[in-house]
Amino acid sequence: MFEFLLARRAEASDDAKAAEAAFTRAVALDPTAAELHAELAGFYARQNRAAEAVAAAGKALALDASSEEGHRILGLVNAAWADGVVDGPAGGSEDAWRAEAITHLQTVQNSPAMATDLGLQLTLARQLLGADRAADAVPLLERIVSQTGPAGEPVSMLAEALRSLGQLERATTVLEQAAAANPRYFMALGDILERQSKFEEAADAFDRGAKALRTPGRELRLRRVNALLGIPDGKGAERAVTALTEYLTATPKDAAAHYLLARAHLQRNDTAAAVKAGQQALAIEPRHLPTLTLLAAHYRDRYDYAAIAALLAPIETAEAGRNESPGDIVRLLAELGGARQQLGDAAGAATAFEKARALMPDSAPLATALAQAYLQAGRADAAMKVAREARAAAAGDLGLIRVEALAGIRAGRAADAVTTAEAAVGGRRAQVSGAFVLADVYQDAKRHAEAIGVLTPLLAARPDDDAVAFRLGAAYDTAGRVPDAEKAFRAILGRDPLNANALNYLGYMLANRGMKLPEALALVDRALVVEPDNPAFLDSRGWALFKLGRTADAEGPLRQAATALGGSSVIQFHFAEVLAALGKRDEAASRLEQALKGDGVDLDRAAVERRLAQVRRGR
Repeated sequence: MFEFLLARRAEASDDAKAAEAAFTRAVALDPTAAELHAELAGFYARQNRAAEAVAAAGKALALDASSEEGHRILGLVNAAWADGVVDGPAGGSEDAWRAEAITHLQTVQNSPAMATDLGLQLTLARQLLGADRAADAVPLLERIVSQTGPAGEPVSMLAEALRSLGQLERATTVLEQAAAANPRYFMALGDILERQSKFEEAADAFDRGAKALRTPGRELRLRRVNALLGIPDGKGAERAVTALTEYLTATPKDAAAHYLLARAHLQRNDTAAAVKAGQQALAIEPRHLPTLTLLAAHYRDRYDYAAIAALLAPIETAEAGRNESPGDIVRLLAELGGARQQLGDAAGAATAFEKARALMPDSAPLATALAQAYLQAGRADAAMKVAREARAAAAGDLGLIRVEALAGIRAGRAADAVTTAEAAVGGRRAQVSGAFVLADVYQDAKRHAEAIGVLTPLLAARPDDDAVAFRLGAAYDTAGRVPDAEKAFRAILGRDPLNANALNYLGYMLANRGMKLPEALALVDRALVVEPDNPAFLDSRGWALFKLGRTADAEGPLRQAATALGGSSVIQFHFAEVLAALGKRDEAASRLEQALKGDGVDLDRAAVERRLAQVRRGR
């Protein structure tokens, strides 16, 4: 006992060397005393000598399996290793150390020593949360909070545990009580309200937090704005604009704030102000990915593919930032590739998809997009190579099966391509996705009866499926079975009079064949009421007007369509015909040349080449 007391006195005097010597002598005098080994373990732990603490605690437990101090020390040391506070021994793992810590701390959980040691209880709760055992942590944390009050780390841990269990209402109550005592909890309260889509209440929590602080931080103010923008129907947009305008007056170089302002203006339908705010964000931070994504989506909704191409071109060459997610960059590169395809820049599209695929080489959708771009560029063999290589890892991917078959057909190996596609689709031909792939392949191979054959039983099984009916109607049209096609599209419109795609297809089909021209124009106009800026619909309208002899009226919608979809061969051809009829032969010739460079869909290349020669001769 004397040596033990001497050790304690030496330790209290910060004489660690003398304390260790005294503890060692005490253990030597009574080596079977578990409490002395446990005390030595505690000394080593206080000196941050983890390995020696564990060894001494292990000896204590070997002598007395119920040694509270032995369990406490082993629990604390293993918890420190699991949390990375200190480096654990080689060969161990975070999960193993955490499990060990929980075992030892739970052993003495109901002991008087632990009942009065809130720090030890909190350590156990932290380990339980780290082990995804929130249900076990909640009762313990509730007891701790009842003693500490609604503030501090225990409250945050309790709220997080309840949140992870999906008990968001209980978590909200905990944080509301904590925020009443300490305004810093308004941030966590607002966050959990947002998770419940209670955006108005979340904005109020962030606002209360900001007002309770003498100098509210940037995060609170911008989080409030973000919550306001989450309120349905744009009902928080005006308040968001007001808050951001005030904030940006004092902090004009905050790219994230300009991005939020762009979002707010879009909710107010002030697109000019939104684009201006987005441009200001990019002037500060040219690769601000949220802003690039927002503006790209805005331009896509307006079918302004040229604007998308100009906006996103810089990301193709600039080096990625340290904090940028490869997934975000890939999505923007894919957006760029898609825009270039619509504009007829097949080579540029392929470059964008190549760069995207370099970042995500195992993505089947990216491989499909790249192969499709190669097809548009007239590189059928390159498309087939990409698709085949990607199918080695994703043999059943329908997108890859489709594009590989189309590449084979374009390369002059139609029979083999169709056979390969049929085998790859297999039993999925009775499913919508598989049937659609085969229908596309059959139609591209000019095997129209087989396309109809694969779609007909599918519609019989799903008579009210408008997507299937649409594809069958298109197959009938391609096969020249116009009455059957018309019947299919009218059936769709009978079920859904506002189906814009069906309205447009039927109107265009009739106009293209010179049938029921007044009704054809009326059908397309109905489609444009639903989607006023859709360039494909504008093309249909211009073509119907041209067929009606209203050539001057046809130029406007066709110019708009041809500008938006520079890669569509058929739209360029339509526009060229109108221009030629108006005597604008040079521009007509240019558009015919563009048609020959385009996607080739629904284009009779030989006929277009003959027409180009006629236009050049002034006919």
